Amino acid sequence: MGKINIKFGHPISEEEQELLSERAIERDCSIETELCAGFEYLLKSLINRAGKDKFFDLIFLVITGKQAISPKVSFKTYYENGNKYPMIVLEGDYLRVADSERLFISNEFIDELGEIYQTEFNYEYVGCERVTSPS
Repeated sequence: MGKINIKFGHPISEEEQELLSERAIERDCSIETELCAGFEYLLKSLINRAGKDKFFDLIFLVITGKQAISPKVSFKTYYENGNKYPMIVLEGDYLRVADSERLFISNEFIDELGEIYQTEFNYEYVGCERVTSPS
């Protein structure tokens, strides 16, 4: 079973970039620390939201048109050119569609998820990578 790393960068709007800088100053931390902390807080609030419908299940419903259960979702960071950035990790590469049916999470699905996340939450979607675990 593999993992999918969905990578993000800085906020895409100038207004959000200014707010990020202001929060970093208020908290006396670096912009990248505040970037990752804010992203993690948002992601955890989406993962742990009340109600029976899970955020990523709903996103995959929009993308695939099928009622599906997404793999476990977690927060991690990655480094690019010495800078630290946030990413979402899907702990598997299949959706569970029915009791025994699975649907492969294609790169196209991940790109759509990244673009939806970028549009809704203003973090630049950078791309994805698949990580296979040794058998």
